[in-house]
Amino acid sequence: MSTPYPSLRSAGLIFLTIVAAMTLAMTALLSVDDPVYLKYLIEDSGPVQLTGQTAVACAFALALWYSMADTIRRKSYLMLSYLLMFYTLREADYHYKVSEYAKATQFKRFFSHEMIPLSTKVFLGVIVLLFLVVLYRYLKQEKATFLAALRFRLPWALAAFGWAGVFVISQLIDQIPIFHTTIGQVFEEVFEASAEILALLAMIFFRVQLRAPGAVRLQPDQP
Repeated sequence: MSTPYPSLRSAGLIFLTIVAAMTLAMTALLSVDDPVYLKYLIEDSGPVQLTGQTAVACAFALALWYSMADTIRRKSYLMLSYLLMFYTLREADYHYKVSEYAKATQFKRFFSHEMIPLSTKVFLGVIVLLFLVVLYRYLKQEKATFLAALRFRLPWALAAFGWAGVFVISQLIDQIPIFHTTIGQVFEEVFEASAEILALLAMIFFRVQLRAPGAVRLQPDQP
């Protein structure tokens, strides 16, 4: 478990490629003069969001597949697949699709919106509650493994840590009023899409780590 696989050099090159792609994407988007076209590029049906949504959907599909194929880690992958399903639906703005009024409000105000039916709120409320329960159980179960992997600088743990950092930054941009502009939205969407790519990368790196020469097998039910 202590030997990084792929090598830190290879993983570092991949991380640098992602950072370079983020920089190029933001530069290209900010150079677009037509505000209508720019809005298309960064909104739901545009290439930026579709790239991120595709990445996190692939991560969900992988987790679901390994929940059936990897009997040793089935419990972990079942929990992870649910978390990634929620992540996928959230990034695809599923809550906008369950109510015609949801588009008028942010997710955090969804449950207080007076025009959204109670049945819809209860339906999504159950999903959110289950998500929180699964998240707590998953983090409690995997905390020791993740921290140990970080100490050994294993690429999958570094990618997961990078996902957390990039995701938090994207949410901070969304909450800070000074970024409530088209430029701010460009930064937010690029960071969100990059976080989703890192989530998929962490999944792939973990499976690669399991095939490291001389690797010590992790304990059952570790992702």
